[in-house]
Amino acid sequence: MVQGFLRVFGAIFLLLGGAGFFLPTTGPIHELLHLSTAHNIVHLATGVLFLAVSGNFQWSKIVSLVFGFVYTAVAVLGLFTTNLFGLIEVTLTTEIVHFLVGLSVLFVGFKSTSSVTKNQTESV
Repeated sequence: MVQGFLRVFGAIFLLLGGAGFFLPTTGPIHELLHLSTAHNIVHLATGVLFLAVSGNFQWSKIVSLVFGFVYTAVAVLGLFTTNLFGLIEVTLTTEIVHFLVGLSVLFVGFKSTSSVTKNQTESV
């Protein structure tokens, strides 16, 4: 479960990070997302990492837990500021997305169990 989830989210992050470089720097889309170069690079790096570890269950679980905590922390910090670390302009949309991503990735990380573990426990 966690590996497939990271593959899908990795592809989404790559698409979002790449598209962010081509979106207009003014207008309604920019007002919703405020995608800066640094923010786009973070999305690209997240996507690459998610895809890189998605072939291994243990690494997928570790990365999902770490990034779940990180994205949730970023969302919580965004409640108290309008600019995170000079990288992210906080908007309601970015807050919602960061909370959804963080909590989803945490949920998948905590709920996932290895099929090897299931088979070993069933045979005992």
